[in-house]
Amino acid sequence: MVAQEAIELTTTLIEPLLQRAPATPQPPKRAEPQQVVTREAPMAMPAETFKALTPTEPSRPSPLPTQAMPQLAPAQALAEAPKVVAQIPVNVNVENNYVSNVRATLNANKRYPTGREASLQRPAGKARVWFVLFRNGSLQEAGIEESSNSILLDNAALTTVRRTDYAPWPEGSWPSQTQHKFTVTLDFVPFN
Repeated sequence: MVAQEAIELTTTLIEPLLQRAPATPQPPKRAEPQQVVTREAPMAMPAETFKALTPTEPSRPSPLPTQAMPQLAPAQALAEAPKVVAQIPVNVNVENNYVSNVRATLNANKRYPTGREASLQRPAGKARVWFVLFRNGSLQEAGIEESSNSILLDNAALTTVRRTDYAPWPEGSWPSQTQHKFTVTLDFVPFN
């Protein structure tokens, strides 16, 4: 009897509510991806382990503190990669500035050959010279890498390299070397 009254009471209370409410289907709830936290190195993990978030879902912070995860997740590793790349050009810029200064110094010290033969021939051309400098700026050796097709100009280029005083290398440039080989092209044009 009690069961019968419960059924009647339920039908009298629930049926009017069901008739009033429109039958709109509710969208299914999306299951949120779970973050997988492991202690393995990120490169050793299979790609299936990481689930990508859809663009409409906000990213959620990790439930573990950051000190508990010694390795970086791939997204964090990519975010920190530019910091490492940004450090490399600093040495390259220092080295390039030093090479530019050496070229400018050599071009300032360059002298067109003098003498009867030079005034008669009036040679013009470019001599490519190589030379090796020690870290303190002293010259070890020098030679012609590419001739200007004039012995007078090649000798003038070598003389320029040998009589020039070079500055010591800047701090941090060519860190693993005690000497470095440079090449410079010197352009000789006769006076009018």
